[in-house]
Amino acid sequence: MKVKKKIPTKYKKYENYTFKVAKGSKIYYKAITRSSNGVVTNISGLKIKKATVSFGDGTKKIGNKWISHKYKKFGWYLIKVNLNATFTKGYLYGMDLPGNVVNGTRIYLVYVENNPQLSISKVTSGYNTITNYKKKNIDYLDIKVINIGSKTSKATKIKIWYQKPGAKNFGKVYSKLKKYTASAKLKALKPGKSTTVRIFFKIPKKYLKLVKNIRLDSLYRVREISRANTLYSFK
Repeated sequence: MKVKKKIPTKYKKYENYTFKVAKGSKIYYKAITRSSNGVVTNISGLKIKKATVSFGDGTKKIGNKWISHKYKKFGWYLIKVNLNATFTKGYLYGMDLPGNVVNGTRIYLVYVENNPQLSISKVTSGYNTITNYKKKNIDYLDIKVINIGSKTSKATKIKIWYQKPGAKNFGKVYSKLKKYTASAKLKALKPGKSTTVRIFFKIPKKYLKLVKNIRLDSLYRVREISRANTLYSFK
């Protein structure tokens, strides 16, 4: 998530490694390494042996899989990752060789914000008639939304539309199918609470493979941790 908060001078050098999370929300982290460390390239068969994650609030956790953490106070924190790993193949001086990563270190800057954050957790389709079910012509979608943030969100709307084809058209309305655009009301949600909204959006079988966009704050009235994450795309 891109951070727009002013970064303290002492953390300025980490501004390219910055993201946001919500206060009180459980976030999962996993240590990984790049496919290249500048000397050894095309690394494959990587296996993390041990990873230590210091979250900057006095918490340190060790593991080689997913590690979860909750921040209790908002503000800036440095996340320091230290890991040991092995790899079965890495390209070095013209040769493919196995190797080790010893005390690999990475530092990230996180801003813990006290705001709502709406997220789509499930989308299911439905049919109004047996005929449409047999023909696979979808009549509506049930969209489950959860507030993973730390404050109650405001009531708003969900809006859905077909995306204009093309790699550079993320989020743009496909004018040819503009008539299919639909919306539904989304009630205010307390932190950790969810609701399922039914939105009557027709998806004929011939359009199943087209990308659809769902915006969770179509009226831009919800102060989100991440505005970008409120636009959800699917086929």
